[in-house]
Amino acid sequence: IVLPAKIYKNTTSLPDIIIFFRIRRTTTNNNMGFLTSMDDSIGKSFIGRFFKFEEKGASFSTEVAGATATFLTMAYILAVNPRILADSGGPCVPNEEDGGIDGPEYGNCLMEINRQYVTATAIGSMVGCLMMGLMANLPIALAPGMGMNAYFTYSVVGWRGTGMVSYEAAVTAVIIEGAIFFVLAVTGARFAIVRLIPEPVRIATPAGIGAFLAHLGLQTAEGIGVVVSDIATAVTLGACPLENRTPIVAYDALCRENGICIPSDAYTCDVIGGQMTSATTWMGILGLMVIAIALAYKSKLAFIYGIGLVTFLSWFRGTPFTYFTDDDAGNARFNYFKKVVDVTGLDKIMTPFTKDIAGAGVALVTMLYVDFLDTSGTLLGITTEIGIVDEQGNFPKSKEAFSVDALATMFGSIFGLSPITSYIESGAGVRAGSKTGFTAVICGFYFFLSIFFAPILASIPPWAIGGALIIVGSLMMKSLTKLKFDKVSHATSGFLTVMVMPLTYSIAYGLIAGIGTFLIMEGTFWILSLVGIEKPTDAEPEPIALGESLAGPSKITEVDADSKHEAGKGDTDEEVGVEETANMDETAKVDMDATKE
Repeated sequence: IVLPAKIYKNTTSLPDIIIFFRIRRTTTNNNMGFLTSMDDSIGKSFIGRFFKFEEKGASFSTEVAGATATFLTMAYILAVNPRILADSGGPCVPNEEDGGIDGPEYGNCLMEINRQYVTATAIGSMVGCLMMGLMANLPIALAPGMGMNAYFTYSVVGWRGTGMVSYEAAVTAVIIEGAIFFVLAVTGARFAIVRLIPEPVRIATPAGIGAFLAHLGLQTAEGIGVVVSDIATAVTLGACPLENRTPIVAYDALCRENGICIPSDAYTCDVIGGQMTSATTWMGILGLMVIAIALAYKSKLAFIYGIGLVTFLSWFRGTPFTYFTDDDAGNARFNYFKKVVDVTGLDKIMTPFTKDIAGAGVALVTMLYVDFLDTSGTLLGITTEIGIVDEQGNFPKSKEAFSVDALATMFGSIFGLSPITSYIESGAGVRAGSKTGFTAVICGFYFFLSIFFAPILASIPPWAIGGALIIVGSLMMKSLTKLKFDKVSHATSGFLTVMVMPLTYSIAYGLIAGIGTFLIMEGTFWILSLVGIEKPTDAEPEPIALGESLAGPSKITEVDADSKHEAGKGDTDEEVGVEETANMDETAKVDMDATKE
């Protein structure tokens, strides 16, 4: 609010101005009175003091909005994670007399553990979020990690238990991995290792995570389906209708010799065609545009608007973009959706541990280093986005944050879950204004509700979420502005960090690529310097811009319209220029004359 000159020019004390401002603010914002009053009250309450609302510049309404955005962008885990883990077969034992893994008895068991995994995923995510909020005070949500659950199912246990490691041994390896993580966290060794990550990799990590999120949002499983698989080029343009999709399966020895071909969500549109004719894709694009436009108007509910609108429209049956299609899968989703409230027991998947972990050693080591790097990258990326990371890569309560991640993994293994980790979708909440652990606590509350309302929350279609992931990814790219592109080692390692993350579907591999490249280049420079070859300079000299002398930049400064107005009403451009150059040295004046000519 700009005070009239006749008021503030005659005011002799600062408190008078402050009081006037408070009166104007109160009388001109009656429509926001309730929300402001609630934020002020809660900010001064125990909740506000515990989560340090005032210190962090947070408010109750913003934290709730951010938590809602985060939860909606990761709610797909309630549907995707159970399906992936159920593919492992879990504790189900095939009956050869009934058809083995293809028999109806085994199929019914898979359906039951799929539903139990919905409850287990909600409980594990709820506890992880609550611990992160209460112990670390960070707006980061946790859930079973995507990618890690696929590794657990398809690489360790195998599809329907056809792998070399038993389901029980794999789950036991998960709890051991969590215990090792916890020791590394409480001793500080884990974060000490993270701090060794080179500067360009730390800077590029948020952008790499953003590219990963956008990549997810562009695909079908968690997005709008624009990018699909291709036999020749790996990825290509998709967005074709369901009837035009040609599935891609792994033609391995099991498929070739026994006819057991592992199905997947991967498909191509090249065989039948119909690219960019999918109604669900255009609905996802609509949601993306709603979010983008709302963000342009600084709306803190932008993600909720976009996701909510597309989800609501997709729940109507009989439309080309309905989530409840007229087939077996669509009918099953609709029948589950109609329950609204449903709580499934956990009797089949509780505490599936064993003393015999033979063959699980490789899986343990793999999950250890992948989870370590994934969590490190996510925490570093999100805290950098919040703006609480210092030059050494430290952030407040880092030890607690890493410890929570380890404890959540150990807790989740009780319900047969793959490692629980910090979620990169938390970036949606951060972009909506989340700054404290209260966001994580609200996410935990949402996961608690999802235990009972799983049929509703599991019915959010992926194309409703994809737009939000793409927008969050684009916003996280701004971290690259801090990268020193004039240093080749920085530019190369940072670029590889960003590119490898989405293309390998792993934050860990992106970090490995970036760190490895940086160490090799800088190590080579150091070795060559020992034999007399100087280390490469940072950059070539930049060309001299108009108005600069050979001795250095001139002191000419741009004078915009506002500056001219403040300099004095009625001053001409020439008069302002004289004032700006009054104290310049002789060289700068010559440059000014040259520039005018």
